[in-house]
Amino acid sequence: MFHRIQSLLAHFKTKTGAASRARQTADHNAPSIVPSPEVRASLQEDGVVFLHLRSGIVFRSNRIGAAIWKGLGRRQDLASIASEIGREYGISAEQAARDAARFVAQLDAQGFLERHAGA
Repeated sequence: MFHRIQSLLAHFKTKTGAASRARQTADHNAPSIVPSPEVRASLQEDGVVFLHLRSGIVFRSNRIGAAIWKGLGRRQDLASIASEIGREYGISAEQAARDAARFVAQLDAQGFLERHAGA
């Protein structure tokens, strides 16, 4: 279910200036998305394991999912997180942003995230 983010590794096409465009289009008035206090995450060498304390849902993701989770914990916006992932894995910022947004939407749907007023 949450392994869609693994598709990031399948894309190795980069575009000049993509990271800066993604960063410029970030909406700084948007609510920040942060990990829910009801979730415990165990970061491991090959990814992360999540436990939602209230529901008992357990979920595992790869290293890219772990990078997204860490970025959210640092209150980074999604464009910044995607830009870092794009650089690290050699994919376009646009592809990283699309896949990261899908991953965050899945986490959000499961109650793993909270939204706070704009940063």
